[in-house]
Amino acid sequence: MSAHKVLVIHNNYQQPGGETVAVQAQISLLQQYGHPVTTYWRDNREIAQYRIGQKIAFFLNTLFSLKTFNEIRALVKRERPDVAHIHNVFPLISPSVYRALKKEGVPIVQTVHNFRFLCPNALFYTHGQICERCKYGNTFHAVPRKCYRQSYILSALYALTIAFHRRWGTFDLVDRFLPVTEFVAQKLLESRLTTANKITVLGNFLPDPLPAPGSFERRESYLVYLGRLSPEKGVEVLLEAMAGLPGVTLKIAGDGPQVNVLRDRARNKEIWVEFLGHITGEQKWELLRNAMASVVPSVGYESFSLSALEAMAVGTPVVASRLGGLPYVIEDGQNGLLFRPGDDQDLREKLTWLISHPVEVLRMGQYARQVVEEKYSATAYYRQLMYIYEQVTR
Repeated sequence: MSAHKVLVIHNNYQQPGGETVAVQAQISLLQQYGHPVTTYWRDNREIAQYRIGQKIAFFLNTLFSLKTFNEIRALVKRERPDVAHIHNVFPLISPSVYRALKKEGVPIVQTVHNFRFLCPNALFYTHGQICERCKYGNTFHAVPRKCYRQSYILSALYALTIAFHRRWGTFDLVDRFLPVTEFVAQKLLESRLTTANKITVLGNFLPDPLPAPGSFERRESYLVYLGRLSPEKGVEVLLEAMAGLPGVTLKIAGDGPQVNVLRDRARNKEIWVEFLGHITGEQKWELLRNAMASVVPSVGYESFSLSALEAMAVGTPVVASRLGGLPYVIEDGQNGLLFRPGDDQDLREKLTWLISHPVEVLRMGQYARQVVEEKYSATAYYRQLMYIYEQVTR
């Protein structure tokens, strides 16, 4: 199989998260297998340096960036990639990238990490509840609700951009959509953004070598939450559930807008909680591999939880909401447990069961590690990705 020349395109967020990690891992994997990789990368931290004129131009450029259009065409003429693999284009790159690539005859593969094509805030979650009002194309539902950053203006900007490009057929130029779970694929089909023959589910992966697993003989008596501290993540539900679990510590690794609210809640509930802040590298792996379980208590749709995958990789079972893409990653009773989203009592019952069944916890952890090795390894991901590249470049 020839080594395809790949152009990887990504607009980085102000607060890098799992998506950025996934993009960087993909670039490294392609290079490891000998693929020439060119990147077109923009970073939202640029916006903080904008002068007044640039801030005004920002709104037009989000709708259609001539800068991107011209730079991509020049880059393609110079590098001659066989395929373009896009991750995120909002807001600095803009959907003009699809027009530029199509103009130059480059096949387009689009990983779908979230719901941005269907929802101005990309979450299907607003004002404390799941919301799919914009799914079918009328994204202006988001404006009176200020769904994006509690701003009428920014909500209108994203609503207009998505609606305009759906109407113009811009997203029809994508040759293959790669949603990260079957749940995301289902939402793409329900929205009529694309058709089934243009969709191939391709989940995230962890780079080789996988981290060493934890012990399958005993685990320490603590639970882990690893991720962003924001309302849709449901950490408040987890704290409520912990109130009835004496003798077990919760270790929260992450940061976000809710950190102070959650600290106060934990203090008032008098539960054993440690706030560790944002951790990475070996510190993160040590935290996960010694834990009894990792908890993903989301009350909003998760497209694919990278933190769940990381826990499974070190043989730690995952307790997760039966919501969004999570049931497609967590097999109930096999590599973890599922509970009713937002139901702290059901979560407490699941955690109580885990605490009283240590042998089952270790068995689930072993199976979790096996699932990662078989389905979410770099080798498995690469094999599927090459099959997709072959199809779109024929």
